[in-house]
Amino acid sequence: MKQIDNLTLVLMAFFVFSGPGELGAKETAVGKADSTPKEESPKSALPKTPQPKKSASPARAIAEKPKTQTKEATTGKAKSPVDSRKETAPQASPKPVPAKAEDKAPPAKPPVAKPAPKKESRQSPAEKPKPANTYAPKPGSSSESSKPAAQANPAIEEPEAKRETSETPLVAEVNGQPVSAYDFEKLLIEQLQAGINDSVELRKKVRDELVVQTLLSQLAMENGLDASKEVELAFESARRTILSNAWRQNWARENPVEEKEIASEYNATIQRLGGTEFQLRQVVVPDETAALLILDQLEEGKDLGDLARKYTTEAGGKKSKGLLPWVSPSLLLPPLGDLVSKAKAGDLLESPVRTQAGWHVVRVEGVRALKPPSVEQLSQQLSRGIKQQRLTREIQKLLDQAKIKF
Repeated sequence: MKQIDNLTLVLMAFFVFSGPGELGAKETAVGKADSTPKEESPKSALPKTPQPKKSASPARAIAEKPKTQTKEATTGKAKSPVDSRKETAPQASPKPVPAKAEDKAPPAKPPVAKPAPKKESRQSPAEKPKPANTYAPKPGSSSESSKPAAQANPAIEEPEAKRETSETPLVAEVNGQPVSAYDFEKLLIEQLQAGINDSVELRKKVRDELVVQTLLSQLAMENGLDASKEVELAFESARRTILSNAWRQNWARENPVEEKEIASEYNATIQRLGGTEFQLRQVVVPDETAALLILDQLEEGKDLGDLARKYTTEAGGKKSKGLLPWVSPSLLLPPLGDLVSKAKAGDLLESPVRTQAGWHVVRVEGVRALKPPSVEQLSQQLSRGIKQQRLTREIQKLLDQAKIKF
């Protein structure tokens, strides 16, 4: 009984000093500290006034240890970094415990929003200063700053072929007025068609003539000659010629010659040529009396070649002594072709033959079988002939439809 009474007294003393409310609070705080850590608030961070110690008793000693731990959890008293590092078993906390300075680098500063990095690109001379005399700007560009960055860099510069300008090539300039290559080529072709051989000297003369024409035309306009009646009529005549030639060229482009037409014309030409060709030597004179005198000299034993070199009026006849290339009788002027086709090698035509070129004294030098050229060799010549024939027929049709008065 005594032991039971002593135990009862101890328990009564424990409840007297601690109280049931404080014990419940302690148990609740301990449970919360074990389950979920409580966030520290400014209020809980304030230091608590230490409680005065009660008299030490066995029951008080038993209850004192959990009370101390509960106070630390409920009051949320902040520990210093030194105390935290000394703990061997770190307690659960929402924030990581800072490491020692010697083990870990100082904590990084909070991240600051940085602007998005720009893509690396070559800057144009206007954006980035460039060393002087790096490269010379290409002709035709207004300024270096107006070029894209890729073009401003000489290492990736575009080829020259892509910079072709639409300007007409020039051969000269007179008082700021250009002389185009078109005018030069046109005048040069006229000279070549007239039989003049192409040469450096000819081209220089053509260029100089264009320069003179340009200069004199400028002076004529300064004097008001372009407004005269004669000049206006000349302009109209030149305009009419240019437009008519343009129509012919356009019609030829719109009406090309087909291959079957060329083949048909080739076969007809081969039939006309026949199977024999002749080589002739002749003397051409302007009248019949001169032709009869040539025949008299031949009867006296004179050479026909020497007489041709002395008397013939044929172009190139004097130099060749009247000898012609091998030719088909069908290609000779009538009636000469018919007479030649009946002759043999060495025959001299008995009487002079009259054609539109004059009077001919002819001797047949040779006869051989005709080897006709291929269609490929005659293709261009045949095509031109067909175009001309068709164009002539078309113009005649237009003339028949037009109202013309004379």
